[in-house]
Amino acid sequence: MKVIVAKTAGFCWGVRRAMDAVLEASARSNGKLQTLGPLIHNPQALDLIERRGVSIAQSLEAVEDGIVVIRAHGIPIQDLRKLRERQQNGGLEIVNATCPEVAKVHSRIKKFSPRGYFTIILGTRGHAESTAHQSFAEHGSVIISTVEEARALPDEQLEKVLVVAQTTFTLKDFGEICAVLKERAKDIIIENTICQDTWTRQSEAAELAKSVDAVVVVGGKNSSNTKHLAELAHHCGKPVQFVETAQELDVVALQDFDAVGVLAGASTPTWLVDDVVAVLEQGGRGPGRTTQLLRALFASPLLLAIGAAFMTSGVHRLLSLPHNLNYAAVVGTYVMAMFMLNQLLDPAGLRGQGASQKRSLERNRRLIIAVGSICLAVSLGLAALLGWGSVLMVLIASALGLTYKRGFRIGRRTLSLKAIPASKDILVSTALAVLAVAVPLWHYDWAWSPRAWSGVLLVAALVFARTTIHDLHEMQKDQILGKETLPILIGRRATKIVMISLLVCSLVAVMLFSSFDVFRHPGLAVVLLTCSTAYPILHLWLFHERFSVGQRGFRPPMELAFYLLGLLVAV
Repeated sequence: MKVIVAKTAGFCWGVRRAMDAVLEASARSNGKLQTLGPLIHNPQALDLIERRGVSIAQSLEAVEDGIVVIRAHGIPIQDLRKLRERQQNGGLEIVNATCPEVAKVHSRIKKFSPRGYFTIILGTRGHAESTAHQSFAEHGSVIISTVEEARALPDEQLEKVLVVAQTTFTLKDFGEICAVLKERAKDIIIENTICQDTWTRQSEAAELAKSVDAVVVVGGKNSSNTKHLAELAHHCGKPVQFVETAQELDVVALQDFDAVGVLAGASTPTWLVDDVVAVLEQGGRGPGRTTQLLRALFASPLLLAIGAAFMTSGVHRLLSLPHNLNYAAVVGTYVMAMFMLNQLLDPAGLRGQGASQKRSLERNRRLIIAVGSICLAVSLGLAALLGWGSVLMVLIASALGLTYKRGFRIGRRTLSLKAIPASKDILVSTALAVLAVAVPLWHYDWAWSPRAWSGVLLVAALVFARTTIHDLHEMQKDQILGKETLPILIGRRATKIVMISLLVCSLVAVMLFSSFDVFRHPGLAVVLLTCSTAYPILHLWLFHERFSVGQRGFRPPMELAFYLLGLLVAV
């Protein structure tokens, strides 16, 4: 079975903007954070932000003091005015996440309704967006969705008419209904307010449905634009499965098809699409064996752990520290232990994972705990061979790593490192820089020279680049991250600037303060060092893609930068 994923599948820019607004608000909020009505129409995405501390106020009266986020679909103008009155009185902050495309419809209605135009809204009755549109129509309004309803409108409503559309309405129906209204209305203004993203999705849906044998549509059952995609696929005469999650798929019914297309609504997070594609590929032929092997190997924490060990050996060679494989092994096994065990220590549970990853973790829980515990014991045992100071540092780093997500109790209070903004990216890079460079420097009583500090900075920069690029990839896949990640705290663009600046500064510092005469091939050492710091930037530029499962090719791992630095031991 060949699985083809629509390029437009996943959050539209308006939904992504709303999600970013909520996450930004959560990063600076210490009090109540709520949305007035569901932020978007996707239960799984709403469940994730709810576990980030975001509640839903189902009515205006239920809004409490704190921060209230206006949903992407907008709210009636009367409700917005009441919220602004409360804001002026203090105690309430409004974050308006109304999609700009929705706001454009409001502006059209506000322009023509006071001039006596009756507003006809092409959309779904009861839908939050259409309800909000109606509130701006001072001279009356009606919501219709079919040609028959257009023909049934009374003549008195068609004297002066403004026609707008819900931003997710279908182009085909818009054209047919407007043709009828043009024939009947005496004075008519037609504003095509269907979002361009909707045009693109509907166009791609029709084209994709024609080129495959069956279609799977992923998204919330109450999402208007997702329903329209399913209807378009049905009109093309292809079998359609409309699912919210991968668990709802009937894979058996699809196994005999050569090609299956996957569409997703504007409020469907990409990780849900990834899960669906993963299940479809497992049911069919899926990727080739070579690609499966490469994915399995390079998605493994083993690659990260070995890379960390290589990086440790490489920076020791750069600093002319005595060659001791124990330190590389301590760092490698520590990384392996933290990676394995932290997957199971999130208080939110495994629901925060994608469906396929969740099943894998549940199925292998005992094995993961066993391997993680053994790696931690080996790390502590090897550290004991290097001295009690090394053991103490590994113990402290392990305690911080294992309590990071769950926190620890002091009296009646539970303190959590995760609550500190940007803590994950900063603490991970700091911990590895300390274990890989600072502890060996103390052990060998090495002078804290600019050369030594440049080594610490180099490791911290490479690890920081790895963690932040991982965060950016997760955000690109519409994962819901928290304020413990730098991109949520300062934004994607600023994070990239910080990462690139840190890498450049570390390279410059090493070039200035290191002696390359210790290498047999100084020129090759400079090339490897430069490549190790440049690779994260190149990786971000070349492989910043939306889908991980749907792509057939192989993407080199971010950890390759660690291995490039580790090659210094050979030159």
